[in-house]
Amino acid sequence: MRRTFIAIDIKKNEALTGLIESYKMMLKGEKIKWVDPSNIHLTLAFLGEINEDQVNKTGEIMDEAVNNYSPFEISFDGTGVFRDMRKPRVIWLGIKAPESLYDMRSVICKALGKEDLYHDEKLFRPHLTLGRIKYIAERKILADMLSSSGSYNLPSQIVNELILYESILKPEGPVYNPLKKARLIKPGS
Repeated sequence: MRRTFIAIDIKKNEALTGLIESYKMMLKGEKIKWVDPSNIHLTLAFLGEINEDQVNKTGEIMDEAVNNYSPFEISFDGTGVFRDMRKPRVIWLGIKAPESLYDMRSVICKALGKEDLYHDEKLFRPHLTLGRIKYIAERKILADMLSSSGSYNLPSQIVNELILYESILKPEGPVYNPLKKARLIKPGS
């Protein structure tokens, strides 16, 4: 069995790395597990444990779905926390994306659901996880940091493929191993 998820790889860049490093500095001493910039991705669907036949079926579903979509651009917009400022658990970076991302994800999730591979009904909020908060004493610093994050000039990115990753959990942090890739193909090209 493999612990898997479908995602868009986010290209490592100096601006994103700088943002994370500045957050680390502002919140040093807090109990936060920061995401390695080389592991940052936009999760579309977390599948959990699946077998080899299900890996292959997921790859087929991804291939079929992306054939109807052209590459598109995403940009980064604002930061925030999941839960709320009273009990923050995740620091995130927001994503601005065209409607085609939402449509494509919906098509994939419905097809995965028919194969009993996906069951999450939560509202999709595209974001990048920057850090997971275990405990934070200085919520005021966190709030100020998040409200000033608009000053970072993060480059946009072209999305031209989806990746089915295996997540291998290790004490030093997760390792993401690509199992299948599906390239977005402009219809008629």
